[in-house]
Amino acid sequence: MHQKPAVTGAAGSVHLDRSAERIEMRQLFLISYPLCLMAALARRATALASGKAAPSDQSVFAEARASAYAAVGYAFHA
Repeated sequence: MHQKPAVTGAAGSVHLDRSAERIEMRQLFLISYPLCLMAALARRATALASGKAAPSDQSVFAEARASAYAAVGYAFHA
């Protein structure tokens, strides 16, 4: 009976590191999304109140999601 050795080495370590990074990125996104949503809502409300509201291509939620992903991306590449 011949057994395969357990995955130990650079390839297995890289896989675990990427998995941990994905989890950390998701957690950071879930923390930053509500903040970005509040900022997007405040920006839209301020623009409406000042009379400078221009039609937007994105929904408030899409804008907040894009901002949150951008912020998390900067955190990982800094």
